[in-house]
Amino acid sequence: MVSSQPALASVFGSIEGDLASVEKKIQKALQHEDKLLSSVATHLQKAGGKRMRPALVLLCGRIWGEPPPVLTELAAAVEIIHMATLVHDDVIDDADIRRGWPTVNSQWNSELSILTGDFLFATAFCLLANSGDNRLVRLMAEVVYEMSAGEITQLASTGVLEQDEAEYFDRIEKKTSIFIASCCELGGLAAGGSQKEAQVLRAFGHGIGMGFQIVDDVLDFTASPQRLGKPVGNDLTSGVITLPVIHALQSPAHGGRLAELIADGVKPEQVGEVVAVLEEAGSFTYALAKAAAFVSDAKRQLLFLPPSRARQSLEEMADFIVHRDH
Repeated sequence: MVSSQPALASVFGSIEGDLASVEKKIQKALQHEDKLLSSVATHLQKAGGKRMRPALVLLCGRIWGEPPPVLTELAAAVEIIHMATLVHDDVIDDADIRRGWPTVNSQWNSELSILTGDFLFATAFCLLANSGDNRLVRLMAEVVYEMSAGEITQLASTGVLEQDEAEYFDRIEKKTSIFIASCCELGGLAAGGSQKEAQVLRAFGHGIGMGFQIVDDVLDFTASPQRLGKPVGNDLTSGVITLPVIHALQSPAHGGRLAELIADGVKPEQVGEVVAVLEEAGSFTYALAKAAAFVSDAKRQLLFLPPSRARQSLEEMADFIVHRDH
């Protein structure tokens, strides 16, 4: 895969100032008189991230011209929700590292992590409520509902080899795609777009969200630990069965060998052998083709929107999804 950084810099170029404002709003929202809570919040913000979700809110809010002032606050809210989900995920996964940065549960403890996640969710919904638009609050409440359901589904399917593509796609839709789709819809609604226009943006977000998660699941095997910010093969060693594995398990030539390798759980030292099987089965190529198809469908949705710099940036965002290397 080619380096993702130039593409991402191009996408964010038109909203660089707004993203800086979003960071300031996040910092202000997470300030607290309790020193421990403030320390944890500062630790999380320093861990950074792509800021893709707030960028989508900002770009979708610019489709029809000058964005409303509330947009940066809404963008901050969705990033704080994202932070909350990652904090809770790290407890479930017992993860020590996220984005190359120690997780809250490894730096402090799981109890504090859970409470911090709750604090982040509450903070985000206070920011959403400040908009005075109940549609936006409800939209993000539904996101948290669906993501929670997706995580429960994933937990229930941990280590289960008898999974098909339909089950996988349903799981990642709830876990990832619905959130990204809703960020796009949120930006459109906040900017005064019609329900039909907001649904076009939602359809775009759904496509890139599906593509994003599939690429993420490929990179879990193929990217370096330095790029990933976590161990290679982390999903599989945690018992999470993703599309490349599902594809290879269905291969007459490779399924049996792979099933033997992962039936009793995969240890970190076995990941290299699993990667070799997936490579031989063409599973990474297959999965990336699926991701590209979702993203291609997403880009077609943009044709229903007026040409603008923001629309061009959304197209670039879609291309970044497919070609990123971490």
